Amino acid sequence: MPRDSRYDDVLERLSPIPVRDGVYILWESVTRESGLRDSSVDPRGNRQWLSDHPSVMGLYGMLPGDGVDLETMQRTFDHVYHLWPRWRWSWDYGMVAMAAARLGRPETAVDVLLHPNFKFSTNGTGYFPGNGGLLYAVAMMAAGWDGCPEGNAPGFPDDGSWTVKWEGLKKAP
Repeated sequence: MPRDSRYDDVLERLSPIPVRDGVYILWESVTRESGLRDSSVDPRGNRQWLSDHPSVMGLYGMLPGDGVDLETMQRTFDHVYHLWPRWRWSWDYGMVAMAAARLGRPETAVDVLLHPNFKFSTNGTGYFPGNGGLLYAVAMMAAGWDGCPEGNAPGFPDDGSWTVKWEGLKKAP
């Protein structure tokens, strides 16, 4: 199909990713005063304010980071990783691991996937997001992503502690 210029107009009008106090937040209108809970991270360190999933990690985890400022993402990662009261749902772990890998923190990526709170779906109802998140994270860490460092398994530590063999995978965007 030919390019539709209406979508170019939408793309040009997209808002930038909201930032508060130097870290990414999910939406700019959420404040304590609004009565809504922000499912990103409170940069002031109030753990009571943290809720839901650490979805801001998906900006440079599941997604390739279009529009992401890497310094802001590094600060956001540090806040989420150190302040979050260990992620509540299993798909959080894959998303956080992918963000760690893209940010050049392969040791952290592996630590997140091996965290004792990370549980698989074992009730026979199929693959839940945690299982899929694990598979996608490991595949991305093995095959790489657009712009990743050269070499085998760029998302795993390159210190001799891992031997990663894989086949048939494609780089993530």
